[in-house]
Amino acid sequence: MKEFIGKLLSVKDKQQALFERFLATADIQQAAAQLLHAQNYIVESWRENSFIDDILQKHVVIPNAKVNKPYHFTFDPEALGLQEMGDYEWQIPEELGITFTEGALTGVPQQQGEFVLTLLFRLKASPADKPFTEKKIRLIINPDPKSLWKDLPSDETDKYWQPDTDAIGIPFGNRKLIIASKRGRSHAHEGKFRDDSFASAFDAATGWGIIAVADGAGSAKYSRKGSVLACNTVIDNFNALLAGDKMKTLETAIAAYLDTKSEETQKVISMQFTEQLGKIAYAAQQRIRQEAQEQNAQLKDYATTLIFALVKKYAKGYVISSFWVGDGGIGIYNDAEVTLLGIPDSGEFAGQTRFLTMQEIFADGAYVNRIRFKVVPDFTALILMTDGITDPKFQTDGNLRNVAIWQDLWNDLNGNNEDGCKVNFNEAPEKAKAALLNWLDFWSPGNHDDRTIAILY
Repeated sequence: MKEFIGKLLSVKDKQQALFERFLATADIQQAAAQLLHAQNYIVESWRENSFIDDILQKHVVIPNAKVNKPYHFTFDPEALGLQEMGDYEWQIPEELGITFTEGALTGVPQQQGEFVLTLLFRLKASPADKPFTEKKIRLIINPDPKSLWKDLPSDETDKYWQPDTDAIGIPFGNRKLIIASKRGRSHAHEGKFRDDSFASAFDAATGWGIIAVADGAGSAKYSRKGSVLACNTVIDNFNALLAGDKMKTLETAIAAYLDTKSEETQKVISMQFTEQLGKIAYAAQQRIRQEAQEQNAQLKDYATTLIFALVKKYAKGYVISSFWVGDGGIGIYNDAEVTLLGIPDSGEFAGQTRFLTMQEIFADGAYVNRIRFKVVPDFTALILMTDGITDPKFQTDGNLRNVAIWQDLWNDLNGNNEDGCKVNFNEAPEKAKAALLNWLDFWSPGNHDDRTIAILY
C-alpha cells in the first residue's frame, strides 16, 4: 500500500514521519484500496479485451466441405493459434448437415455455398458465468461434382438402343462372375448411348466358360452395336466350338501340356489356342462387317475394342486363354502378383487405339500376338476392363504391369475409397453385381467415359 501511494505522491525526506501517520488514517487506507482495486480492474480488463480481440482478429481457416461427402475437421484451438480460448460452443445452421461432436465438426453437408458458423467462446481465465463472445468463421461447401452432370436418357426408339446400365451376377463353375457396365457421364450429359458391352457363358457339361467385354469407339456412330455384336458373336462361336470336334483336339493338347510342360507340348497348345481364339475373334469382325453391309454403312462406323477370355479349371490348375485388341485391360490378379494377358493398343495420340474392325488386325496373321494362355494353380480374380476403368485406375499402360496398382484396385473394390463403396465378394453374385454397378459411379476428374468391368472370383 505504502509503495503504491508513494508512486502517486511527492514526499520529502523530512516528511516521512508525517507520511506514515497519513497512511495510517482509515479514510486514506480505504481510498488507496479503492485506487489499487481500480488499477487492477483496468489492467485485467484491458488484458481480457486484448486477448478477446486477438481471437476475434485471428484469421481461422477451416477446410472446405463438399456436398454429399463425409466431412470431419478436428477443432484444436491451440493448433489454430487460439491459445487463450477456454470454453467454447459452435452454432451451426441445422440445414447444413454438420454438427460439432467430440471436438470435431462432422457430418454430410447437404447444401452448397458459403456459410457463416458462429464460434461462442470465453477465455481460459474467465469465470464460468462469463457471457460468451461470438466469432464468425466462414465455411465453404462445394457442390458435388457429380451433380453438375446431367443424366439425360438415351433414345429408346433408336434401332441400336441398349440400356444405359447393365449388370449380371452368376455362378461360374466353382467360381462366381459379376459384370457391370455403366454409361459414362459425358454420354449421359448429352443423352447419348452406352457404347460398352459385355457377354458371358458357362457350359457345366464341359467346365468351359468365356467372358467378353468391348468398348465401342466414341467417334463411330454405330459403335454401340459393334460392341454388342462383337461380344455376342464371341459367345455364339464359343458354343459352336464346344459342339464341334475342335474342342476335343484342344482338350488333348491341354492334357498333354499339363502332363508334360515341354517345349513341344507348349508349342502345340499355343497353336491350338491361337487357332480357336483367332477364329472366334475373326468371326466377330465378320459379323460386324455383315451388319455394316446390311445397313449400307461403313465397317469403321461399328468400330469397337474386344477382350475375351476362355477359362476352365483342371486338377492341376486353371487354364486361361485370351484375345485382346484395343485399350482397356485383362489380368489374372493373385494378391502379390499379376499376370497381364496381353499388351494394350495405344495410338500415336492420346485417346487413340486400335479396333477389331480394322483390316490390319487379321492381316498377315497379326492377330497371333494378341492371344495369350496361362496356367495358374489358383487366383484371386480374373479381371477384364474397358478403358473407362483402366484410365482412371491405372492412368498409364505401364501401370497395368504394376501389381501395387492392381492391389489398390482390389482394395478399392473392397471399400477402400472415399465413397466407402464396397463390393462384398462373399455375398451372392446377384447382390454383388448391384454393388459393382454402384461402384462404377466413382468420381475421377477428367475420366467420364463408359465403364465396364468383369470380375471372375
